[in-house]
Amino acid sequence: MRKFQQALMTGVSYMLPFIVFAGMTIAVTQMYSQYIQTDSAAVNTLNGFAWVMIDMIPAIFAAYMAYAIGDKAAIAPGFIGGYIAAHPTVENTSASGFLGAILAGFIAGYVVLYFRKLPFPDFLESIKKTLFIPVLTGWLLYFIMAYPVAITVGALNDLIIASLINLSESPQYAFLLGAILSAMCAFDMGGPLNKIAITFVFALWNEPSGIGFVVNAAVFPGIMVPALSVGIASLIAKSKFSEAEIQMAPASILSGLVGITEAALPYAFQNPFRVIVPNMIGAAIGGAMMMAFGVSTTGVSGVFGLPMASNLPIFILAIVVGVICSVGLQILVRKPRNDETDKATSEEELDFDITM
Repeated sequence: MRKFQQALMTGVSYMLPFIVFAGMTIAVTQMYSQYIQTDSAAVNTLNGFAWVMIDMIPAIFAAYMAYAIGDKAAIAPGFIGGYIAAHPTVENTSASGFLGAILAGFIAGYVVLYFRKLPFPDFLESIKKTLFIPVLTGWLLYFIMAYPVAITVGALNDLIIASLINLSESPQYAFLLGAILSAMCAFDMGGPLNKIAITFVFALWNEPSGIGFVVNAAVFPGIMVPALSVGIASLIAKSKFSEAEIQMAPASILSGLVGITEAALPYAFQNPFRVIVPNMIGAAIGGAMMMAFGVSTTGVSGVFGLPMASNLPIFILAIVVGVICSVGLQILVRKPRNDETDKATSEEELDFDITM
């Protein structure tokens, strides 16, 4: 199970740069067309290319998930399986999306591991990993993904998407989805649960209904609130935070503005309950507001989502309300620091490298 979890995280990590490129390209090109109001063939072509990259994301994800399990020989089979998950090849079957891509990466990786254990003649040993294993596994992945997975998981994926669309169109229930997704992002601040929520959002980006960009906006509070709130709280209530935490506040606030959630981790390590719970509550409130009002954005993270927000005042209000709630709760639940606590904190050194 641990290897499977690590493979999932590897797939997500390698997928994110492509998502950032495609998402930022879509946002910038649409912003250009919307505000400058000119029909540029070059801009339209670049926008179309970004959408092609979005279509390739499940294949990229599955390829690198397979790579984490079966090494280089599993990349091509994983890519094939992930591509079919997004683009079914058999008529009357459905795209299995990221559920199918996860299966493709898992199957490709472990099939390659199995083939490696099979005995090959000595004269074929040198080309086993570069020819026979990738090709045989690729053929197997094609038939598995094109038929049983596309039929069963494809139908399940259609049901999930249809349910999400219905949920998003019902304001009395939509806020729950936004609250849950945003709270997931705020819980471990860049960890596995955060990545699951983000992967779920990206899986819906190319849905014609536009639900992907609605849930995309819903997770912005979960990405921005944690780092913003801990930084602001430490500047407001300095008597309740250590000197190291106060010194990190400006960097944390800046990180929150650009969507680097991990900046809140040093604070959470020192006082998990009094940081994580307020962050989740604030993020959930912000996410619920986003989803309840049906706000959408093609932006990727942080302030980069502002220009393309469908309802800019509500988008900003949701972030602000989430931050205010989180900051208020953190100040409320924290106790004034004492000399011993401050000394222990400084000895542990809160230096923390933030990586994208």
